[in-house]
Amino acid sequence: MVRRLLPRTSMTNTNLIAVRQLRVGDRLVRVEIFQNEGSSVAARCVLGSKDTPIIDAPTADEALAVVEDALEGLLMARWWVAA
Repeated sequence: MVRRLLPRTSMTNTNLIAVRQLRVGDRLVRVEIFQNEGSSVAARCVLGSKDTPIIDAPTADEALAVVEDALEGLLMARWWVAA
């Protein structure tokens, strides 16, 4: 489903097509969806001012599903280590 993780600088020639908010645990994460040159999209997760991982996927729904799954896994891992 995920084709690759892209550095932020590679998104200079894309268009913002949507902004979504994902709630994962008690955290609300802004996800910006960009249309790539082909038919795929890139979901940029705004976690902090310098922390914006990017997921490239065929559709916005698939990108959001991958982001949500990844964030849930990370939060679960944090909870497991803290417990």
